[in-house]
Amino acid sequence: MSFVTLTSTKQTNPIKAEHSQNYIQMKNEKPVTTENKSLLLEQKIFFHSQLSIAVSAADMNFYWKRCDVLSNFISQFYFHSYEAKKLDKNAISTIINELVENAAKYSDKENSTVYIEIKDLGTDLRLEVKNHVTPWMKAIFENKIQTIKDGDINQLYFDALESRNNGSGSEGMGLLILLKDYQLKLAYEFNETEEHGFDLTIRVHIPVESNQKDLAL
Repeated sequence: MSFVTLTSTKQTNPIKAEHSQNYIQMKNEKPVTTENKSLLLEQKIFFHSQLSIAVSAADMNFYWKRCDVLSNFISQFYFHSYEAKKLDKNAISTIINELVENAAKYSDKENSTVYIEIKDLGTDLRLEVKNHVTPWMKAIFENKIQTIKDGDINQLYFDALESRNNGSGSEGMGLLILLKDYQLKLAYEFNETEEHGFDLTIRVHIPVESNQKDLAL
């Protein structure tokens, strides 16, 4: 069973030519409408409120527990807005934690910054996590996406889990968790910077108005 479908649209970057938006979707899901896909890829969108946080990648790596603390804070912050709708705080925290940990781990410099932005769209929380990566890290990420696209979701997940249990690493485990366990739709974007490297932004929409049971493990 193939895991994801990947489509791409390219735009022109005002700094350099490298700029792309990509959309990831489970192949075994119902077809995603153009409207829903465009909503995820849309840069300018109506939102009720916004929370922006910038943290040091080095701090998050040195004090790894801070990723969890930050994720719990953001989850709790929005819980009060959706308390009547029984927002799953643990699920929201896990999703944020996976993306923040991934950004902190793969940022290219010790003094680089991880940017987290959350927008309350009413029915969804739009989460964006941005960090700076080297061309080598960009290639690794794109290779992971291709592996997911061509592979079997269950087998890839099992292999990553087994590798982690054996202490031999768990490359790509976070992304697999988001796509398999939470069945989220993700978009990512590379922007080549004036410095040597790229800004990688990963975006997800977390439903909060309905289908909360789909977020639970």
